[in-house]
Amino acid sequence: MIRNLTLWIFGGLLLAACAVAPTSQRGLAQQGANPELVLEKIAEDVWIHKSYETIEPWGPILSQGLVVKDGAELLVIDTAWNDEDTERLLDLIDEQIFNGPGTLVPTHAHADKMGGMNTVNKRNWATLAFELTNEAAAKHGLTPARSSVPYFEHERGKPNSWNVGRIQFFYPGPGHTRDNIVAYDPKTKILFGGCLIRPGEANTLGNTTDADLAAWADTVRRVAAEFPDAEIIIPSHGPAGGRDLLAHTIALAEVTND
Repeated sequence: MIRNLTLWIFGGLLLAACAVAPTSQRGLAQQGANPELVLEKIAEDVWIHKSYETIEPWGPILSQGLVVKDGAELLVIDTAWNDEDTERLLDLIDEQIFNGPGTLVPTHAHADKMGGMNTVNKRNWATLAFELTNEAAAKHGLTPARSSVPYFEHERGKPNSWNVGRIQFFYPGPGHTRDNIVAYDPKTKILFGGCLIRPGEANTLGNTTDADLAAWADTVRRVAAEFPDAEIIIPSHGPAGGRDLLAHTIALAEVTND
């Protein structure tokens, strides 16, 4: 089995989230319904999972994760927003992709990334998180993963990089949170940047409640250097793009930190 700026008022209200809902989604909140949770195929044996949480006054906020099928093994990156939606996500995966169990890895300790971890643990899946993420989960009232990947200080010369099947996980340093990691699939050249990477339409860094604004730009530069062959970049809260999303995020971080 596989193992592995907004305004200050927004940060205060959205401790567990990463982005403001796009204008096109806000009208749905007035109708009292979130969009359906879906799986969207983006490459051979790779899907984006999309779920929504309504947070007023912004309405439904999209969060994305990844599903990777590698032969008889299955990896899911990030849960849906909560246990109920994660239950639906795992059911959809069973119906459409692979009848689990598999392995789930969250990319940091916010509700949009691991709010459904209790459901995954109950399903008898393997759950694996970066050590800093499991530590932060308790702070945010989230269920930790069953297993942890050790954290090494950069000065020790040991890489915070590990593989779950063919997927490489990498800790580039603090940015959106102290514990944010990214994931790369060399087969499809897809880089999942999570909340560290901002979508092209974004003009802020999203929720910065737990952010290290001074480090964010250099952290994204490390991502770009680590994965020079990445062609498709997927952020948590908007459309996939190319390497321009890395440059866009660096520019936003530098402006915010001025």
